[in-house]
Amino acid sequence: MTRAHRDVERLPSREALVVASAGHPVVRFDTGAGLLLPAIGLTGTSAVAWAQTWTDGRRGVQVLGERDEVAALLAAPQFPEWFARHDPVHVTAPREIYPVVDDALPVRGGNTWDWMWTDTPPPTLPAETRVEQIRDDEHDALVTFLRTHNPETHAAPFSRPQQQWVVVRDDSGSIIGCGCDEPGNAAVPLLGGITVEPTRRGEGLGAAITAYLTREAIERTGASSLGVFEDNAHARTLYERLGYVVGLAARTRFVVRPN
Repeated sequence: MTRAHRDVERLPSREALVVASAGHPVVRFDTGAGLLLPAIGLTGTSAVAWAQTWTDGRRGVQVLGERDEVAALLAAPQFPEWFARHDPVHVTAPREIYPVVDDALPVRGGNTWDWMWTDTPPPTLPAETRVEQIRDDEHDALVTFLRTHNPETHAAPFSRPQQQWVVVRDDSGSIIGCGCDEPGNAAVPLLGGITVEPTRRGEGLGAAITAYLTREAIERTGASSLGVFEDNAHARTLYERLGYVVGLAARTRFVVRPN
């Protein structure tokens, strides 16, 4: 048996993946029912790869670890068969090591983003008193609000079960802010769609919506998570003020299918 074969191990459970990744928060808080086993890892390192069905229904592979260790894992003879069996749509890995993914796999395009998490309840903010559950008769108005003010959001109102949308209204009753808590890839909720009407920014509404949803999520599951695009420094600063930390500075690219 070659050294590459000896050094690669199959990880048959989520618990084994958590251990092999050295307890990485992405594995602890963002893998769950959609995890497709077995995962794979490089023995004696924290380099791991796993596949899961994401909340949007697409299958993805995620890779973690130090650059040289991940390069060795991707170059292992077992990896191509494992990767092909899962047939992912996209591959996610830390931005700083993604060049080794580019070298090893047929990927292109995609985006850069940060996965953030917290298990510490934020302080109560004054504007939280204005945050309310959305009414049934406001669904169309919320869809229009997001399409107008945040068309790039990955939040898809009312398209997935167990979404909890909250809103802030102005004195006339119109929606001027919103946000969503929904099941993520694990039991820990994923926040999304946090949006404030441009003329009302600076009033603390986005922070209030995030704090409200974060506290609710932590009370239910012990933690909360969210994603933010790399270039959205304003949102990242807001989330950091509320206790979120970057668990993964990520890049996601899409797998190129053979003709």
